[in-house]
Amino acid sequence: MDRLPAESCLSLRDDLGQPLACSGVTCFNLLVPHGDGSLFERLAQGSKINKKGFLTLTNEQVSLQQDRFLDLYVRVRQHFDEKLDKKLFILYGTLLGLIREGDFIKGDDDFDAGYVSFADNAESVKQETMQLVVELVLAGFTCSFNTNGRLFRIRDQATPGLHLDVRPVWFEKGKAWLHKQACLPLDQSDFLPVTEQQLRGKLVYTPASAEKFLISYYGSGWKVPDPTYSNASQRIPKSVTRHLKKLCIGPEDYRVMVDEIERRRPDYPNAGQFISIGLHPLYPLTEYEANCEW
Repeated sequence: MDRLPAESCLSLRDDLGQPLACSGVTCFNLLVPHGDGSLFERLAQGSKINKKGFLTLTNEQVSLQQDRFLDLYVRVRQHFDEKLDKKLFILYGTLLGLIREGDFIKGDDDFDAGYVSFADNAESVKQETMQLVVELVLAGFTCSFNTNGRLFRIRDQATPGLHLDVRPVWFEKGKAWLHKQACLPLDQSDFLPVTEQQLRGKLVYTPASAEKFLISYYGSGWKVPDPTYSNASQRIPKSVTRHLKKLCIGPEDYRVMVDEIERRRPDYPNAGQFISIGLHPLYPLTEYEANCEW
């Protein structure tokens, strides 16, 4: 949005160049007061818009960002080891890159991790996760959750623009459950004990049966790169999404967590912040970007 013109006309056309209408209208006036108008110049110079709607970085910028992701992971992993007695292992695209290519996937611009919860139902996992996030914030990390209430993203003062996507993994009804919308035919032995591996010279944990996880989530063709893959395009049974929603927190849960953090904050002078993206005001934009767009 920052790169759009301050004022423009927005239309959608098919492959033949014919405009598509919505309620009989083929063009909308779009006002973005803070837009700097640089979008089309950036696209002409070779930038692209990725599947998340952001302009892509150069290969060098992505590589440097991945190094920073890895440094953040190491700090968070060490805290999980020493203070929470939990093993923080890598998952999804981060795990896929390491197992398939021995590195990050080219262009990968996020970092996925998880840990095993020994609670045996979604409601108990939710309560455990809420308390874990409170402890992380008091320890100096900043955590947030998205508009769907899914916990949680984590960053620290050394990486203000980056975060890890973290989620609990638990076992119920004979399956492993975890966001992003996953209900997999796996059990605890497929995740623990973790395996220690090296990623760009840094110690990372992987699930005990990493390839089994990748097959279960991505399918048997996981070894073949697919740049177009997106979890959002996958068809998830409603029973799975309904059950995983039990793990998501709402405004009242958020306020309970904030109340505990603020009550205990005087004893933790270096405490971080807990941010609800859905409840954070959009304006001023600079504050929204600083608190939510990471």
